[in-house]
Amino acid sequence: MRIDFVVEYAAGFAFGLFIFQSLFMKDMLGGSYVGAVRNTFVPEWLSMNMMAAGMFPTMALLMMGRDMRAMEPTEPLFWAVMSLGVIIGFTTAYPVNVWMVARKMKHGLMTSRPRDDRPERDPEDPPEHAHGSQPAAGHGSPGHRMRWDVTRPQLSAVPLLTVLAALLGVILPAQKVNLALSADDVGGAIMPPGMVMARDTPGEAMRDMSAIDPDESSYTAAVSARGDQPLEPEMVGGVRVFRLETSVIRWNILSDERVHAYAFNRQVPGPRIELIEGDRVRLIVSNGLPEPTTVHWHGLVVPNAMDGPAEITQEPIQPGDSYTYEYTVRQAGTFMYHTHDHPDRQQALGLYGALIVKPQDAARDERLRYQHDVVVQLQEWLEREGFTYPAMLMEGGLPNFFTINGKAYPDTEPIRMRVDERVRIRFIGTNNNFIHPMHIHGGPFEIVESDGNPVPAGARLLKDTVNVGPGERYDVIWTARLPGKWLLHCHIPHHTTNENVEEKGGGGLTTVIDVDA
Repeated sequence: MRIDFVVEYAAGFAFGLFIFQSLFMKDMLGGSYVGAVRNTFVPEWLSMNMMAAGMFPTMALLMMGRDMRAMEPTEPLFWAVMSLGVIIGFTTAYPVNVWMVARKMKHGLMTSRPRDDRPERDPEDPPEHAHGSQPAAGHGSPGHRMRWDVTRPQLSAVPLLTVLAALLGVILPAQKVNLALSADDVGGAIMPPGMVMARDTPGEAMRDMSAIDPDESSYTAAVSARGDQPLEPEMVGGVRVFRLETSVIRWNILSDERVHAYAFNRQVPGPRIELIEGDRVRLIVSNGLPEPTTVHWHGLVVPNAMDGPAEITQEPIQPGDSYTYEYTVRQAGTFMYHTHDHPDRQQALGLYGALIVKPQDAARDERLRYQHDVVVQLQEWLEREGFTYPAMLMEGGLPNFFTINGKAYPDTEPIRMRVDERVRIRFIGTNNNFIHPMHIHGGPFEIVESDGNPVPAGARLLKDTVNVGPGERYDVIWTARLPGKWLLHCHIPHHTTNENVEEKGGGGLTTVIDVDA
């Protein structure tokens, strides 16, 4: 941005001096071009200083504000901001220009000089009456310039004033925004309303917090589409082969509320990967995002090269490229997979999914005696004015929507049971920011596994609320004691609303356990 200021100042000054004042006014007033440049240099410099005083802060605060597409010359917004900056610049310079015209330091478009106010002759101009020519009327004779009607104190004070004004036009916005950044640094980022950006906020942080560009969404999922759908593998030489593809999609979290999301296989959450302890698996990840990514297999013990942290155990998967993860699963339980390249952005925008590993010893699960198996993946969203931002625990980044398995109540999928049946609920903390106290009405549940590890029978707790933090997993068994509609929901009331509004008795992290007699 600082370089932009230098270029804009130089271009504006050069245009005013060499084209408008010197060339255009020369045609009106006569005289040589070189003489016109010399005579208008100081007035044009004073005018440009004042123009910069109005133009620079306008452009800095708008281009480095919420919508930094204003820094991209290919965007209409850039030209709108530039036009506004020029208008404000001309307005700021107007009083000084009027003063200089009145003091005969420069010519205005409407300037008219009486013949007895003829300026002294420029010695570089040709003779005034060569070949019998007569002096021109109106603005003065060819080859002449006006005599400045200005005192030495004025000639000292006014330039000082304009220089100070131009400097303030740079210094003041520099206290609010990072003028060291360029359009390449911020990449046309669109920031969430209320996001605090200081003069030292780096461009990488702005890109991380910015909205998904709606033009990058390549697919619109059906309004009724559900995430967490089981992914069928191919069997190749005894290896289970799964294919995951990341992309940017449009996804409905409610029937009337659509977000832009980063998705695995065009669904949010990504497809459920179901394995059996001891399986050899190969997971081929293709990156269709506009940025690099990786995948981490959260909770699984795998070879270090397969673990997924970008730039630590592997190079990021670049857009258009793919990467193959392969390992043997040696644990059983509830796990998850998620991006591990800028997860504060990518996971918040939907790059996560459930990874369920059944035990080799089927009796381990059979002893829990459940008839239903339900996965509950939690997430927070920030959507405003058609833009989807990664929800974060930062000013302006707080979420206004919350989802279970990619849907907010009343569009969450109910759990249907009969009295005396038992359901295994796998709470998965795919959420990025908050601890969600998940509560079930209608009686306590028993915590049977924690982070994929069985809880010994003598150590199991009976609770009706469990705090599910980011990355945590709790497997609980709940028994349907009485018929009715029993709520499963987060016990932070704001998290059970949609944009702070309740719909049909709730919202967000809410679903219904519908128990028949």
